[in-house]
Amino acid sequence: MSEEKKKHLEIECKYNAEEKDRTPFKDLAKSLNPTRFVYVESHDIYYSKSADEFLRYRMPAENSQNETKDSRSELTFKKKHAESNNVIRTEVNLRVDLNSPELVNAFCEGLGYTKNFSILKRCDIYFYPDADIVFYSVKDEDGKYAYYQEIEVDESLNLSEEEGWEIIKKYEKIMAPLGITAQKRKRLSLWEMYRKEIK
Repeated sequence: MSEEKKKHLEIECKYNAEEKDRTPFKDLAKSLNPTRFVYVESHDIYYSKSADEFLRYRMPAENSQNETKDSRSELTFKKKHAESNNVIRTEVNLRVDLNSPELVNAFCEGLGYTKNFSILKRCDIYFYPDADIVFYSVKDEDGKYAYYQEIEVDESLNLSEEEGWEIIKKYEKIMAPLGITAQKRKRLSLWEMYRKEIK
């Protein structure tokens, strides 16, 4: 993979959480000596143009342990590299901290996107030199909850897909007792799981 193609490369795997209780996950994550930890609650609003094209507006965190670093607001564009693959994607994040939600909404609609759905995420995020591991809940617009675990390779390392896979597999091996295994990888993204029908 060329150096240019490595830019904005998102490599992550998502898994259903076996239990709502975060304690086993947190105990294991702490035992790996993370470089940093944050707990964040935030709303994500998804705007659609087609079934495969969307923007995600991550609003400022409603509850953060570090208001200056973890309350960032972002507008994100994502694109799959293959129809059947949600693990490796292009992800481009733009910080929009200084803009009001109304202005971000107007910008998205001006580009031809319309609001599709929103979710509330509550995340425990543990940072390591090569990846982040996350336990989070998702509350949908009907008030229903779902629970997920995630491994995401540190994008700033500019790794190839092959190098990123090695990191994913390393953490899967460590976290297998929690049900985080290759066989449990989810094939659908949050966008695909929660999106409303697009006419």
